[in-house]
Amino acid sequence: MSTTLEVAIFLSMNGRAKEALDFYKNHFNAEVSLLVTYEDMEKRDSSLQLTDENKNYITHSVLSIGKTKIMLAENTMDANEKYAVGNNTSLCIQSADLEEIERFYKSSTADDRVRIIVPLSSNVFSKAYGVIEDPFGIQIQLMYDDRLK
Repeated sequence: MSTTLEVAIFLSMNGRAKEALDFYKNHFNAEVSLLVTYEDMEKRDSSLQLTDENKNYITHSVLSIGKTKIMLAENTMDANEKYAVGNNTSLCIQSADLEEIERFYKSSTADDRVRIIVPLSSNVFSKAYGVIEDPFGIQIQLMYDDRLK
């Protein structure tokens, strides 16, 4: 097991990520270490449909409450699902060990009870990123993140 492995709680906020981020900062002394808006992301990925309404939405943020890392964004992991309390929470398992993430993905998807939401692949923010749903309905993001070294 690598020394860079971590699991973070990921919350989808249905257009209220900034409000939630401010709430956690104000009431729980959360510290923000990363904040990426749709406008920021559009500079990396021109296929993103930027509008006046969504340009300030948060596509990804990372905050810490004590030793716990929480990630906030606007959307749920499965774009085909309508937002509901319950599908707005996932785990994000990440590591700076690419082989470890690939091994976790291969192992979990070999179980026929696992639903693949986003196949593991490279994208604008990670060499390896995918989303699965485990047999218990928990959505899990698997992500290589070299910043964890």
